[in-house]
Amino acid sequence: MSSEEKITLQSRKAEHVKIVLDKDTKVSGVTNGFEDFHFVPNAIPDLNYNEINMNTIFLNNEFDFPVLVAGMTGGYPEAEKINSKLAQICSELNIPFGVGSQRAMVVDHSLTHTFDVKKHVKDVFLIGNLGLVQFCQEFTLENLESAINEINVDAMAIHINAFQEICQPAGDLNFKDSWNWINKIIKNSPVPIIIKEVGSGIARDEIQRLDSLKVHAIDVGGAGGTSWPKIEIMRHENDESPFDLDDPTLRWGINTALATWEATSTTNIPIISTGGMYHGLMGAKALAMGATMIGVARPVLQTLMNDGSNAAKNWLLHYKETIKRIMFLLGVGDIENLMKLKHALIPQNQAYTWLKYRKFI
Repeated sequence: MSSEEKITLQSRKAEHVKIVLDKDTKVSGVTNGFEDFHFVPNAIPDLNYNEINMNTIFLNNEFDFPVLVAGMTGGYPEAEKINSKLAQICSELNIPFGVGSQRAMVVDHSLTHTFDVKKHVKDVFLIGNLGLVQFCQEFTLENLESAINEINVDAMAIHINAFQEICQPAGDLNFKDSWNWINKIIKNSPVPIIIKEVGSGIARDEIQRLDSLKVHAIDVGGAGGTSWPKIEIMRHENDESPFDLDDPTLRWGINTALATWEATSTTNIPIISTGGMYHGLMGAKALAMGATMIGVARPVLQTLMNDGSNAAKNWLLHYKETIKRIMFLLGVGDIENLMKLKHALIPQNQAYTWLKYRKFI
């Protein structure tokens, strides 16, 4: 990669964060779908609220509650401070933290420090992040190993972002040999591999195939939250582009609720429910569907940048407390039993139609 291309990559990473902080990055009329699922309440919860246990096992590690801060940034100078602050919060709360795409540090080692949070926060459970399409085009297993070792990650997310790439001028569009690369990465990685969508969701057929390859976890990354295709279009609104913000294909994908339901009905692999998970009620519904973890990103970043670390930490604590309140009202005393309450969720409207057509109900 040339020096000019490296500068462009850094600039793009900084633009992404600025847009996420300053603009509406959701697609109009698209939600994550959890409003179409309603709990059957337990009017007589036979338990002590103060004894509810929210500890969660994920990738053979125990965490204080089933939420992780998903990868957002890295690859430009200011990202080091952001990632370090987020990692510190996650360490204090004993939940996992993910960095943004490490492509920038792979092609320019001088940017490694923007991802290397463990030099500041040694005990955080760190999830790395690389793009599948880069392996289809240029990355090797040696690049995977160095991305893992240079920042000492505990797990590696391999993100899938075909829709984002197609909306990005000069995006990487050669995804040929994807499945072969997924298989090689899983077999050769020294740490657990998470296959991660970034806003279009993963449905049953690909979940089954990922299961057969023995992936360690799947982040369904459903529609209804931050839209990376929209962000790419917003970055180039004044350029010549085949896409615009009114393009109906921006509504592409399967929403987070339906993706979570399909995934948890298809595999016993740990499922991360990410995509517009802005409230603990949504998180509780995803956990009741059988998800192991809830991924949150944009609201934590916005709170951190606008109000500081204490506010961002309190946002996550409120999320935790909301899930706990719902557990109490459902009469369940621990996360393991919450994850078995799919029968206590009633699908309505579009969710009911979708699940009936797909023969899940």
